Amino acid sequence: MGAPGSIAAGGVFRDHWGWVRGCYHFKGGTGFAFEAELLAVIYAITIAHQRCWLMLWIEEDSAYIVRLLEARSLDVPWRFMAAWKKALRLLEEFSVHVSHIFREGNCVADLMANPAMPEGWWPYARDEIKHAVVKDMATHSHVRIKH
Repeated sequence: MGAPGSIAAGGVFRDHWGWVRGCYHFKGGTGFAFEAELLAVIYAITIAHQRCWLMLWIEEDSAYIVRLLEARSLDVPWRFMAAWKKALRLLEEFSVHVSHIFREGNCVADLMANPAMPEGWWPYARDEIKHAVVKDMATHSHVRIKH
């Protein structure tokens, strides 16, 4: 919402069939869109680690975040450095795949980042995203996580 402006982030965890295992949303104060993306991926890595979901496929619509993850780069704003380093350390315990997806290709995560969404973690698909989950699965049914 502006640059800089209020930032919010969200994400969705799916199993290898595409079904929702959980979703989250949080508000990140004031910042830039890149910072919201960064916080979303840090939060996702933390949640996955807490739940011992150690096979992780991160689909990210920020090509820059994808490059940061692939290179395990520390080229992030200073105020996020500690959290980013912790997330990178946690990733060492994962079998992880990182890929870029256009924002239009992941309606569910886009909905979860909506600033009007209440903050929280839900171990299911919220009503607001159920239609988008089905749409994303129909559109991307050929995509499966390889075990």
